[in-house]
Amino acid sequence: MAKNKFNIKYVYLKFFLCMFLLSFYWLYQYNRLEANSFKMEFRENITKLYDTIRKVTPFYLNTKTVLLSQGTYTINMVSVIVNQDSKVKKLSSGINLLETEIKRYIGDDYWSISVLQQSESNANTAHFKPLHEVHRVLNYEFGFDTNGISRILNNENMPTTYQAFAQCDLKLTEPYIEQFSEQKIRSIFYPIYVNKEISAMFVLDVKASMFTHWLDTFNEKRNSFLDYSDGLDVSMRSEETIEIPCSPIDNELILSINMKSVLLVSFLFSLFMTSIFCLIETAAFRLIDYFAIDQMTGLYRRDFHEMKLNRTSGKSVIIVDIDDFKSINDQFGHFKGDLVIKEVCRRLQKNVRSKDFAIRWGGEEFVIVLNNISHSGLINRTEAIRHSIAAGTIVGMKVTVSIGATTGKASSFKKALKMADTALYQSKHSGKNRVTVLEGVK
Repeated sequence: MAKNKFNIKYVYLKFFLCMFLLSFYWLYQYNRLEANSFKMEFRENITKLYDTIRKVTPFYLNTKTVLLSQGTYTINMVSVIVNQDSKVKKLSSGINLLETEIKRYIGDDYWSISVLQQSESNANTAHFKPLHEVHRVLNYEFGFDTNGISRILNNENMPTTYQAFAQCDLKLTEPYIEQFSEQKIRSIFYPIYVNKEISAMFVLDVKASMFTHWLDTFNEKRNSFLDYSDGLDVSMRSEETIEIPCSPIDNELILSINMKSVLLVSFLFSLFMTSIFCLIETAAFRLIDYFAIDQMTGLYRRDFHEMKLNRTSGKSVIIVDIDDFKSINDQFGHFKGDLVIKEVCRRLQKNVRSKDFAIRWGGEEFVIVLNNISHSGLINRTEAIRHSIAAGTIVGMKVTVSIGATTGKASSFKKALKMADTALYQSKHSGKNRVTVLEGVK
């Protein structure tokens, strides 16, 4: 059959490897391009976040003050700790608006907002949303320190004096563990100046997972497989390094391609495509078999191959005809006759090489077309066919066949078929159940 002309498993393997290499190459190149896209998106996000934080300055400068006694207040969901009776900036509405806008960029990675207001007296005021235990401790430490904000600037190596054209007027710290919640966070410090003098400190605390979540969101949106690398595995790198602005320490992120994910997706895609190919190929062969194969005998149909064979030459031809088949039909009926034909074809196919064609040429007549067989080989092949059919009984009766064959040589198929038919005629008129092989001529 057609499938026997090539090793189908080898074809499937080649197809799988081809799909795997193509999908791997495409995914790898796609992720390299997406790494550059994420780099630009990262810059845009961090810039928008910083610009949003800077909005606190004009709001702080233009908001009114209110006289509050010493104590802790909750104003519009913002906690205010007043360490000494003093005038306090009304910042709650601005903090709420700022929180809403900041969450647009960092989502659930938001941790808290703090505004430390430095008063003229020996006390400070602090606004927190939300109020964490660590804020109470910090207020205890800096609440009565007139130089508290300056100490923070010094500890964070930030300028303590106003700089009109400062490139980085704020600072993003490296990740650290918050002592009470044990949450890993980063802080963004932004000093607020009034008349070039330090007046307040804005602090945004975010979860250290913020950058990871930005990348996860990007991967989900763009179907990419990017990771942050520690820089040690060069083979995983995408050759994209992201600089984190206003972060003096650990200010670089190295993007890498998650090769495990690329390999897995390539494997699954290739497996899926190979399965589809297998189904299509199987359906195609079934369709071809439906038109090309005689459904009763399993041999090829004459009308499917005769025209193609007529254009060939150099074929050896065997014609097999069941002896006295008409009397079998007349005596035992067509049902028994069909069973005889099926069993004869089954035994015949056992003696046909995979590269040869066995065709049901007529009702009880069969043609075998052979390639590259010698005269002696043809005699042995035809005798083997005759013997296999004559051995034993078929559906309870003795059945024999007469065979005519020719080596064909350089003859056309039509001439070889005619010569094999002449040989069959000789076998029939020589007593049946015998083989006649004629040497083909040009």
